[in-house]
Amino acid sequence: MTMNDNKIDILCATYNGERFVDKQIKSLVTQSRDLMQKDGYDIRLIIRDDGSTDKTMDIVRKRLDYYKAKRENPIEIKILDDNYHTGSPTDSFIKLLNVSTGDYILFSDQDDMWYRGKTDETFALMRNYEAKYGKDTPILVHTDLALMNEEGRKIADSFFDYQKLPREEGVRDSISSLLIQNTVTGCTVMMNRAAVELLKEAPASEMLLMYDHFAAILVAATGKIAFLDKPLIRYRQHSGNAVGAHQAGSVSEYKSRFNLGRDKFLKDMDLSYRQAGYILKRYEDRIREASGQKTVDMMREYSELIMAGKREKLEFFQKYGVYKNGAIKKLVQMIWC
Repeated sequence: MTMNDNKIDILCATYNGERFVDKQIKSLVTQSRDLMQKDGYDIRLIIRDDGSTDKTMDIVRKRLDYYKAKRENPIEIKILDDNYHTGSPTDSFIKLLNVSTGDYILFSDQDDMWYRGKTDETFALMRNYEAKYGKDTPILVHTDLALMNEEGRKIADSFFDYQKLPREEGVRDSISSLLIQNTVTGCTVMMNRAAVELLKEAPASEMLLMYDHFAAILVAATGKIAFLDKPLIRYRQHSGNAVGAHQAGSVSEYKSRFNLGRDKFLKDMDLSYRQAGYILKRYEDRIREASGQKTVDMMREYSELIMAGKREKLEFFQKYGVYKNGAIKKLVQMIWC
C-alpha cells in the first residue's frame, strides 16, 4: 500500500467478540460509497484481532468470504495476522493506525452496528472542513450515536441526550471541556491524514484515558474538531464493554459513582492530569502555534494539579471553567477533588 492512495481506512479491532462481530462486519462491508466515490475515494477495511481465544476470526473470515462472493465490486480488505495479545484496545488501535495509509481513517469496535451512510456522511463533513481550513490542518469529525442493549434493542436515540452532553459549539469540543471529560466517542471518529500523523507521534503508553480522549484533546489544541449531530451507529451496551455509559441523572449513574468511590475518581483524575502533561510535553510548540500561549498555560497548570491540594484545584477549575458536564458530575468533582 502507498501513501495518499485515495482510501478511507476503517480500522476494526476485535477480541473474543464471537457474539456480536458478525453483524458489525456486515455493517462495515455494506457501507454506502456513493459520496466518496464521486470524490475519487473508496473504503478499505483493516482488521486486527488481539489474540482471541474464541471463534471471532472464524466468524469474521466466513462473513468476508460470503461478502466477496456476493458483491461485484467489494471493498479492499486486509487482516493483520500478528496474533499478539496486547490486552488493550488503545494498543490494538494504535497498531492499526501505524499500518494504515489511507487519507482518512475511522475507528470501529467489534460489537456495534453502523448505519449504512455513516462513512459517506462523516466524509462529507470532513471534506467541508478541509475545504475551509486546508488538508494540512489536523481535523477530527465525530458524531452522535444511538444506544442498544445486549439483544440489539434500541434503548436511546441519542448518546448526547442520554448523557446530557452539551451540543453548543465552543463548549462541546473546547479544550477546557475535553481535558476533564471526553465527549468524543472513538467508534464515531474520522480523522484526516494530518491528524493521524500527529497522533502517531505518541506511543499508546501515553494515552492514559483511551486513544479517543487523547486524540480529541490533541486535535482540539492543534486543529479543528467537527461534530455531526446525528446518530450514525448503534453502540451496544453490555457487560463486556471496555467503556460503558449510564444515563445521566439516573439511579444507575448515582450507584455507579458511589460504588466506584472517591479513590477511583481520584485515580482517574490523576491519569487525566498526567495525560495532559504528556500531550503538552510532546506537542507544546504546535499547540502554542495553533491555540496560543493561554492554552499552553492552561494545560500546564492542569497537568500540575497532580501535585495540588483541593483548594488549588478548585481555584484552577474556576479560573478556566474546567468542569465535568452535568450537575451530578460537577458536584462530585467539587466534593471529591
